[in-house]
Amino acid sequence: MKLFKIFSVIAALFLSGCKADAADPAIDVIPPVEFQSRLAGDSAAYLLDVRRPDEFAAGHLQGAHLLNWLDAENFKKEAVKIDKSSTIYIYCRSGRRSNEAATYLSQQGYSVVDMAGGILAWQKAALPLSTDD
Repeated sequence: MKLFKIFSVIAALFLSGCKADAADPAIDVIPPVEFQSRLAGDSAAYLLDVRRPDEFAAGHLQGAHLLNWLDAENFKKEAVKIDKSSTIYIYCRSGRRSNEAATYLSQQGYSVVDMAGGILAWQKAALPLSTDD
């Protein structure tokens, strides 16, 4: 029984340590309304949609640039063209792809703000979408 308790404590410490490393502290992950507010107040912002082209065409944030995270080779090739003095505001459908892309971009030296919950959370907050390119 004592061995089980020791093992449980070690496992809990290990798992909590892994969880802390999963999120990049250099990336702000914020809800849609705050994302919209910070984006509007940042004149040098670069708004990046990392979904597929068909998802983008169905509705995106006004002024967003499309760079498909799932096309890794093209993403990396095109991402280096983004001005590092701009903060990148990034989103996807649910937040998974944008968080992966945000982590990559942060590691490349970019300042990144990720929208929590992606476009699904944006729509749930009844915020506007565009179908214009």
